Order: sequence, then C-alpha cells, then structure tokens
Amino acid sequence: MTTVMRNVVAASVLVALILGGCDSNSESSVPTTEKPREKSVPVHVQTVTKNDLDERFSLPGSLEAMVDLSLAAEIAGPVDWIGPTEGSRLVKDEVILTIDSVSQKANLERALVDAEMQQANMRRLENLVAKNLVSRREYDNSVTAYETARQNLKLARIALNKSSVRAPIAGVLDKRFVERGEYVKVGDPVAVIVQVDRLKVLVDVPEKDVRSLHVGEVVDVLQTQIDTGETIKRIGKLVHLAYNADPVTRTYLAKFEVDNHDRQLRPGMIVRIEALRRTLKDAIAVPLYALIDNDGRKVVFVEEQGRAQMRPVEIGRVVRDQVVVQSGLEAGENLIIKGHQLLSDGMPVIVKGD
Repeated sequence: MTTVMRNVVAASVLVALILGGCDSNSESSVPTTEKPREKSVPVHVQTVTKNDLDERFSLPGSLEAMVDLSLAAEIAGPVDWIGPTEGSRLVKDEVILTIDSVSQKANLERALVDAEMQQANMRRLENLVAKNLVSRREYDNSVTAYETARQNLKLARIALNKSSVRAPIAGVLDKRFVERGEYVKVGDPVAVIVQVDRLKVLVDVPEKDVRSLHVGEVVDVLQTQIDTGETIKRIGKLVHLAYNADPVTRTYLAKFEVDNHDRQLRPGMIVRIEALRRTLKDAIAVPLYALIDNDGRKVVFVEEQGRAQMRPVEIGRVVRDQVVVQSGLEAGENLIIKGHQLLSDGMPVIVKGD
C-alpha cells in the first residue's frame, strides 16, 4: 500500500510540472498588441494656383539684308577711278567708281559751247527777222538748231552723271566686281550694296501656326553663337505673310524686320523666332516631373493632413516644362513635386522647405 501511495504522489507532481510548463509557454507566445510606428517620407510641395499661361512656338529662320542691290554700268567705257573699298560704309549718293568720266566731261563742255553758240545765233537772227533783214525760214532753222543743241547738252549731262556709279541707299559696299582700267559694257555688274542696319528674317511657317501670326505682330528673334553659346536677342516685326503655300513644303513664307544698328547679326545667319500661339486663361499647370504613370493613367500626389493622397488627373497641352491639368486638381491644394516617386496612397509625409 505504501508503495502505491508513493507512485500516486510522484505522478501528481509530474503532471503539475507539465501543466506549469505549458502555461508558461502559452503566456510567452501571446503577441504584443502595439503596432510598429510608420515612417514619414520627406517631400516638397507646391501650392496649386490658376494663372494665365502663354503658349508659344518656335520656328527656324535665316537672316537676309533688308536691301541687297546689284549695281550695273549704265554707260560703256574704261573704269577710270575707284573709290571706297569693299566693306566700307556708304552714305546715300556717295560715288563708288567712275566710268570714262574724262570723255564724258569733255562731251559736256563741247555740248555746252555749242548750245551757247546756237542760242546767240538764234537771238541775233531774231532781231534781224524783226527788221525783215533775214527770212523767216532762216530764223526758224536757228531755233531748231538751238533746241537740238540744248537737248544734246541735256544728254551730255545725263551721260556724265551715269559715268559715276553712286550708292542709291546708305549701306555697306559688300562686293566690287571691277578694277581701275577695266572696260565695262552697259549692263555689266560693278558692285553690290547691302543695308545691314536693318535685316529681314525669312521663316517657313507651317499651316498649324499661320493663324497665330498677323502682320505687324512682334516676336522674339534669337541667334545663338556656336562657339560661346551666347544668345543674341532682338525684336522682330512681321511685315509680310504669304497667302500662297509653297507647293513642295506646304509652308507659308513670313518676313520679319529686325533692327541691327550694332551690326552683331549678319545676312546668312541661322536664327529662330519665338511667337505667341495662344493664352490659356485661368489654367492649372504643374511641372511635368510631378506626373507619375500608374497602370496607364497619369496621377499626382497631394499632401493632406500629413498624408499623401493619390489623384488621377486628366492632362491637356504641354507648355515648355509645364503641363495643363484639365481635371483632378483644385487651386489651393498642396501638390507634392519632390519625393513623390517613393509614395503610395495614404502614406505619411513630412513637408520640407526648399
């Protein structure tokens, strides 16, 4: 009996130890109810506003002299005097060269003497015919001779004037094709004068931009120096816009007048014009980099009460580095423009300064 009792006591102690171990393990395995703290993502925001947005367009063009004149010889003969050199600035009516001027001066003097003699003879006969000392026919012949001499004098003066090749406008002597002693015929080119204080820009305008341009409109004309990267900016005025399109390119030729008093620009340079296409009134525009592609749709993130809210948006025109948002954003909201690549809807954020 004593042995049986000892076995019962031992078994009871063993069961108690096992149960105690189970309770300890059960308590230690219960998970904590405290959630881990979410980490806030630092972001930069921009307040959404409505503004008038100018949509501009740019087109390439080329510079030409406003006036480019080719001068030709009006009389035949040897070139007997050369004046300004190529590149010289010319004033209006300045003599560039002369052609056979010595002979033309001699012809003028001879014509002048002949006209004076014929005039004197006509006046002498006029007195005599009044006294019936000479016939009327003789007097009429003297009148005809005087008129002929007077016309020859006029022609001699014209020929002498034509012997001097003059600048019809103020400009620059760009080219001279003849040298002293060279014989030229009537119509031979002798010089080229260009006016460079004013230039014209020729631009081929595509059909979609023609309606945006009007004669008298002012545009920006930009020329970038290849070696330095410096940009020369001028104001251009539209003076002509073709009505007929080029049959090959289907573009319309536009001519802009540009001031070039400092002569930094030269004919033949490549430039571009920037003009206003339209003004979008009260537009909401955001930086292009604020947009994110999400399963084929455009979305942005806005900050609301410390959290990022994803907004699907409908976009319109792209103007430079801005895109017009047609729906999905309202003025006054805080658009997240930096740090948004790491966000998902509802994530906590902390707004940082610039």
